[in-house]
Amino acid sequence: MRKISKQFTYPIWDEWRKNSFTQGKTSTFTYEGPEFLTFEVQNDPTHEDYGKESGWCLWLKQDLERPSGQDITRVTVDCKENPLLCEIGNDDGKDSGIMLRRERDWEILWDAPDGYPDVEYTNDLEPRDVYDEQGITYDFETGKFNIGIHDWACTGTKMDLTWAQVRDVRDQELHDTDAKVGQTDAPESIQTGWKEYRQKLRDLPALMEARGFEPWQAVMMFPIGPKDMRDPEEAADPADPYRDGAFAVDVKVAALKAAGKK
Repeated sequence: MRKISKQFTYPIWDEWRKNSFTQGKTSTFTYEGPEFLTFEVQNDPTHEDYGKESGWCLWLKQDLERPSGQDITRVTVDCKENPLLCEIGNDDGKDSGIMLRRERDWEILWDAPDGYPDVEYTNDLEPRDVYDEQGITYDFETGKFNIGIHDWACTGTKMDLTWAQVRDVRDQELHDTDAKVGQTDAPESIQTGWKEYRQKLRDLPALMEARGFEPWQAVMMFPIGPKDMRDPEEAADPADPYRDGAFAVDVKVAALKAAGKK
């Protein structure tokens, strides 16, 4: 399959992760990949994924020759004509994409109170920031593809989260860290860190509400817990729950569980 390079302009949201396109904003990107992509689409109207793309695009001869199930329809797209769809659908791990994600600059979207992590955004966009690669669907009546928007809801954010649910998550974390402040043999600096962290947890709901944040925003700004005493190399392990920023992710998962999303 011949590879092509195609620069294109595409619509972007009015504001980071907000599903609104009223301001006519655009960005430019270059698709680099196969000239044609074949999407596999669920064609059974009784199936919950009817019209949804399977998640894998075909372009290699051996894949295209492989038979598909009766409930799958293959739709081939000319990437010269629809480079945005091909860019979203084709994830072949280009070096340029990896470097963009590593090196782009981030700015403050929501300025959190002192002691709490800010929520950031970037203007160095790629199409997958705006569009959902898991949300590609095909309309059999019109013969056109639709691409979902990678908005806050798409990231798993529970937009109708309540302050009561935020407090439930906060209370659970306080319960889980009760033992941290009872370590009489731990250095004072360690105990102080945990005490300050737990106070930030107690203050969070009222403080964030007073600053005008919604519950779904506040849950992204939970304080980051202090590290236990351990070997620096061990603490740098990506699986380490005390690594920088790890707790902020864990809290969001806990909040989703509290809201019945997981």
